[in-house]
Amino acid sequence: MNNLNRSPDESGSDVILWEMGRAVRSSDAGNDMPVDVVFTSACTGLNSALADARIQGDIRYILALPTTAEVSREARLFDSAPAISTAAPRWVGLLFIVVDPQVEGDLSVASSVSRIAREAGLFVVALAAQSEEPPSDGKLRERNLLQAFDSVIALHAARPEAQQLACRVIKHIAGGLRVAPPVCTDLADVQGILRGAVVSIGVGEAEGPHSTGQPDRAFKATARAIVDAGRSALADAAGVIVAIAGNHSIRLSEIYRVTHRVAGLVVSPEAFVIPTVRVDASASDGFRVLLLVA
Repeated sequence: MNNLNRSPDESGSDVILWEMGRAVRSSDAGNDMPVDVVFTSACTGLNSALADARIQGDIRYILALPTTAEVSREARLFDSAPAISTAAPRWVGLLFIVVDPQVEGDLSVASSVSRIAREAGLFVVALAAQSEEPPSDGKLRERNLLQAFDSVIALHAARPEAQQLACRVIKHIAGGLRVAPPVCTDLADVQGILRGAVVSIGVGEAEGPHSTGQPDRAFKATARAIVDAGRSALADAAGVIVAIAGNHSIRLSEIYRVTHRVAGLVVSPEAFVIPTVRVDASASDGFRVLLLVA
């Protein structure tokens, strides 16, 4: 991780960043992994979605604009939104950039932020939230994005579904990252699976308390996430992050069964299938599975 406390002139940047807010710190805030989320002007609605989701952790939300642009209406809505040094002036190890790759100007801004961050040693993940249906050459375009970002997570959903998916990804990954034990998923795990990959997503949910019967909530949620991600994508995967969420009723046996069921669909013996668990005491008796398939 590196300190990016450099002025725009020193970094050669053509963008300016505005801090729009911060997440709620967790009860064990001293061990939260710092994460920054940068969004471009075409994806400003994500800021409100993230605020509504009340994600916990050491997370800062940043709006990126070209230096030639006037201060946006969105930035003016926040009286305390300060301009900050290019690419986040603090020690961070993971940077999300939410961008609509079909908006050329926004893609240019996101690429500039990514270039500076990667030069400083950060791991940059693009959340590609497209405002329209992906074109026929969509997968080729996503592959081309890997020239500008370390990893691309494709949010193939119409808005506001894309915003909801982006929130889930940030919530699960940031919530699972810790700088001290116990560690569910550390930064090296995330980098190892996501680096150089266009990542697809599968989501599954099931309500109800823990049950020893079959099919139970873990079975149902996992089945739905597998269908959503696609069995062929899982079979060909080089790595999968299995993000599990729920309240304190989650059992180790459920985590084990979900992880091994997903791993059983992955063909390559060298593929990594890594679970991360986020517990929310205020959540209902449900079980949620998010698959990040690389």
